[in-house]
Amino acid sequence: MDFKDSVKLLGDFHHIEISPTSSIELGTDVTFRSFVSLEVSNNAKLTLGNRVFFNDHCTIRCGKEIEIGKDTMFGDGVRIFDRNHKYSNYHIEKVQFKADKITIGKNCWIGTNVVILKGVTIGDNVIIGANALIYKDIPANSVVTAQEDLKITPRQQHQFHAFTLTASDTLEHLDYLVQELPEVAFHIAAKTNVSDYLESFNHYENVTIYTNVHHDDILEDLLNRADIYLDINHWGEVDNIVGRALEIGKPVFSFETVVHRRDKNVRVFSLEDKESMINSIRHQLANDESGD
Repeated sequence: MDFKDSVKLLGDFHHIEISPTSSIELGTDVTFRSFVSLEVSNNAKLTLGNRVFFNDHCTIRCGKEIEIGKDTMFGDGVRIFDRNHKYSNYHIEKVQFKADKITIGKNCWIGTNVVILKGVTIGDNVIIGANALIYKDIPANSVVTAQEDLKITPRQQHQFHAFTLTASDTLEHLDYLVQELPEVAFHIAAKTNVSDYLESFNHYENVTIYTNVHHDDILEDLLNRADIYLDINHWGEVDNIVGRALEIGKPVFSFETVVHRRDKNVRVFSLEDKESMINSIRHQLANDESGD
């Protein structure tokens, strides 16, 4: 099916990107007016019922599944996102997402500049007023209007920071270090996607995994923020990162099995002596805090 031949494209400048591995189900007389932007990602599914209408400047980002019932109309500038970026207190992933299906019923009218987020179900015969943020389910036969209040929640920041740049998903005693040093934020970066195993460390509140870090200024920011550098990754040293840490006076902690450089500022421990590393790190952080 040629999508552009199956919908009414009125006006100008329609941006349409549809993955060949996606699934599209279209009713009759689906209409896109000017500047509508549609992206349907790999293996995602988009279903649009009969006579669904999108006015100017609407955006639809389908990363998993979006289903819209017949005779539903979208006003200017409506945004529909069934996924969002993965993030932590320190980092927002560029190319990794969490996704959940959006379902919008039939005979709905979605007003100007409404934003609809992932996982939402909107029933039939719903009217949503301009500028509303829809982040929870809306029952059928409802009218929704936006309130003009803002809730601001701080992103928690830790007292201390440790950094590791790796090309391996094996980091010596990472579990132990993370659990024994809850006051330390562990920033672990890679220049590629990471394995599910390493990604699983994100469940620790004090661990942030950074994937696909290709810009050197981001690495410099992480290194400059760090109180210590942890040279605990298997395989080779990445981008001279231990040397760069030493050049700017960062204390480096490592294990005998993985140490990449020998220097007076690199403190090396045996695998059996992991508790001594914890004590040495705490001593270093306490001295830094007191200014000694």
